[in-house]
Amino acid sequence: MTNGIMTWAACGLLLMASQAQAREQADEVLLTVSGAGCCGGAGVAHYTAAALAALPQSELVTTTPWTQGKHSYRGVLFKTLIDSLGLRSGQFKVSAINDYWTLLPDADLDAYPVLLATEQDGKALTLRNKGPVWVVYPLSDHPELDREQYHSQMVWQVNRIEAQ
Repeated sequence: MTNGIMTWAACGLLLMASQAQAREQADEVLLTVSGAGCCGGAGVAHYTAAALAALPQSELVTTTPWTQGKHSYRGVLFKTLIDSLGLRSGQFKVSAINDYWTLLPDADLDAYPVLLATEQDGKALTLRNKGPVWVVYPLSDHPELDREQYHSQMVWQVNRIEAQ
């Protein structure tokens, strides 16, 4: 009997720990956006998964050089995010968790629906599958983008965007 009670108690503690971890992850800052004139003069904005999901969402279906076949990606358009913060710049420095970075020209964001994807095929992107935020260009809809120049701008594991 004591063994059964201890097993139930251990299961309860594990459940509480996993719920606490899920709440902590939901509150974790995934993306920091900064630049002069940003965020009502604050200069910086921080986004959790919930804050990104609260922005208007878009979807695109495309191939990428790193995946098999077409996949559906969902998230906020890069342009929607920067417009919501009042950011205008000639280019944006997009950095990843591993410190890889590239510059995305503002003209790309006006010309194409560049997505800050947080989901692939209805599932949240994780560190293991290029998330939690991945810059995705619509390669299938715009074959002129399916070149190394744009592939290098499709940063995954994005954690910072800075107006330059």
